[in-house]
Amino acid sequence: MSGWTEDGLARAWRALTRREADEDWRFVHLTEIGTVSVEAGCHFPLGREALIVAFPGSWPVNPARLPEGKGFDVSCIEGQTVFAGKTAIALVRRPEGSPDIFAIMAVDVLRTLETAADAANRDVMDAFIERVMEWQAFMARSHRPLSSDAQIGLLGELWLLRLLTDTSLGAGALDCWQGPLRAAQDFHVRGGAIEVKSTVRTGSFLARINSIEQLDCDRAPNFLCAFRFEESTDGISLVGLVSELRKRFGLAGVQRGFEALLMVMGYLHEHAALYGRTLSLKDARAFRAEGDMPRLTRAVLPAAIRSAAYVLDLDALEVPSIGISELINEFELD
Repeated sequence: MSGWTEDGLARAWRALTRREADEDWRFVHLTEIGTVSVEAGCHFPLGREALIVAFPGSWPVNPARLPEGKGFDVSCIEGQTVFAGKTAIALVRRPEGSPDIFAIMAVDVLRTLETAADAANRDVMDAFIERVMEWQAFMARSHRPLSSDAQIGLLGELWLLRLLTDTSLGAGALDCWQGPLRAAQDFHVRGGAIEVKSTVRTGSFLARINSIEQLDCDRAPNFLCAFRFEESTDGISLVGLVSELRKRFGLAGVQRGFEALLMVMGYLHEHAALYGRTLSLKDARAFRAEGDMPRLTRAVLPAAIRSAAYVLDLDALEVPSIGISELINEFELD
């Protein structure tokens, strides 16, 4: 799966749209992930895009175990010779489902399969079903306007995204934005990671760390980036920053991917009028998540603690910080 993108999947699906005779399905092989076979498919008569994950062995799957929700259907494929001797589970976009979000979901599910296949103690099918259930839950949730905190959080992530597009990454910075895809950190830059925390509050900068892995991972270097914003009439609004990035990614031909990630984050055009508050950056710091940096780590936690979230007072940290330009230099981005 390595190297596949949403655009790559979209091209595969477009190649399958021409129906022959009365066929119900058309398939094209994408890749193998360990013992799992992955196909792109098109389901007729509506010509709906599909991702098919075929597990070795043939056994009945309890339909009640397959997740249900909005945006896409999940079902077993039977009677297709290409899947003989295998258990094939299809994710099929519903007519009302967003094609862009479906493509992003498909890539994310496949990356989850890769990770599970590399973990000796992880059942690949369980990992697959679990991830699909998470996406079904996302598709089913009601899309209300972003809260004030969510707006500031998204503004901070987009602020860093804009900074990264100004480097040698260019529009490729969009691929680094992994927070919408439920990665532990907001950005994966080359082999490293950056988690972004933002605030407009005065007083102590209290950052909520949502998991143990957020500041304790195998990626290096791993940074916690802190943005403090303040209201300013000559600042920029969330709507303004989104508009600016739309233009950048539009010129690079990747605006559809950007729009889909915004939707996953809960940013919808219908709510844009609510996001006109203008802010400017007052302070920006980055802390290296290593050594004496206060944080929870797997190495010192009892094995019985499976997950944890905590609040970190960034103003109380007694470890050195660096500026944003130095942060960019850490990743050797020109």
